[in-house]
Amino acid sequence: MNIAVILSGGIGVRCGTELPKQYQMLLGREMIAYVVDALRQSNLTDKIIIVAGKDDVSRLNQTYDVDCAKAGGSHNASAKSGLDYIKTQYPACKKVLFVDAARPFIIAETVDKYFRLLDEFDGVITAQHITDSLGREGESFVDRAPYYLIQKPEAFRFELLYEHFSAESPATAIVQQMPQEANMKSNFDVRQNLKITYPDDLPLAEYLMGLHLKEGNK
Repeated sequence: MNIAVILSGGIGVRCGTELPKQYQMLLGREMIAYVVDALRQSNLTDKIIIVAGKDDVSRLNQTYDVDCAKAGGSHNASAKSGLDYIKTQYPACKKVLFVDAARPFIIAETVDKYFRLLDEFDGVITAQHITDSLGREGESFVDRAPYYLIQKPEAFRFELLYEHFSAESPATAIVQQMPQEANMKSNFDVRQNLKITYPDDLPLAEYLMGLHLKEGNK
């Protein structure tokens, strides 16, 4: 069984709005709706779970007709809540994929690719090369070559991740809690993976989404 978990517990502090960014309107639809659509269009996703704030769980369940779990007070606490929900409700789960509710450009083909890669690897992450110069306090030069950015989606063999994952970990990416010996795959092929973080990201996302939808209708 393959399960996709949408992390939607953020409160949008950096976006500077009362309404969390993932529930902002993007071309007339909630941002999270595009993420749900991509997962529904996936051929390999058996179940979708949204991890959200307690005040949003009931509405999201009714609006999108998906399972919902309550978010924790941090990214890792929310991820653990999703994992615990799966362990209790869907013990047959073999593969789990985590996506951000605020990354509306995810596509079904990427989701399917990650689930397939888990036949060979213990985990798959989205990675981006650093193209800007990299600095560090007190150093005049930092070689950026060995570094890369880690983004979602991240996908894993469920039991291995569940065994090693802690809500109290200081790690900022789920993959950073996998055991050192895990067989991991870094995917550098996801080009459009904008995460809505700041107010200026919203008009940019609308413009890009317009192009994305126009291209999809050709």
